[in-house]
Amino acid sequence: MSKILDIVLPTPCIICTKLGAPFCVNCKEVFPTSFTSIEVSGVNGFAISNYSPNAALIVNAIKEKGLTSLVPSVADLVVAHWPSELQAAVLVPLPSSPANIKKRGFSHTAYMAKSMRRKLPGVTYRELIRSSGSRQDQVGLSTSQRFSNMHGAFKVDLRGYRPAQSPIVLVDDVLTSGASMAAAIEAMRAVGVKVAGFCVFARAGGK
Repeated sequence: MSKILDIVLPTPCIICTKLGAPFCVNCKEVFPTSFTSIEVSGVNGFAISNYSPNAALIVNAIKEKGLTSLVPSVADLVVAHWPSELQAAVLVPLPSSPANIKKRGFSHTAYMAKSMRRKLPGVTYRELIRSSGSRQDQVGLSTSQRFSNMHGAFKVDLRGYRPAQSPIVLVDDVLTSGASMAAAIEAMRAVGVKVAGFCVFARAGGK
């Protein structure tokens, strides 16, 4: 259906602005990706892109402009670097703040995790993490302020789910200070659930 819409109602590529698809084949092929290992709160994860101007264009178009047709392309880029040891993973998205989800009308991280699940045979999906209250937008906050802002921001709801042998992998779009990921990991630990890893599309501020 999306390919048909691209023909009938062509949209400009988010990178080169050429009409035809929101992320054209040429720009997708040359978009720089690489597996970058990251450690947060004792858990190893990975990013597949730096938070470059083009990565920021993609993320902001999805989150702030509602261009969710970009999500499958982002998922393709992540899946191309998926570790073999996580082939049977359970993908758990980190939720945005309630205010942002209400403003956007959707959870972009849930869209991303669901799209990844469809492209990774053997991988499943569960929404186990919920926001536990209101919090500030992280933009403009210092590292210490980000960690304070995210302290206790998440709760885990295991109703209807029994943690099994499948590795749990947390999913987010961008990792900057690691405050959100750390809060999610601690929330999972608080209910006795071990997090096997995490993945993000882009790493901001990394060395």
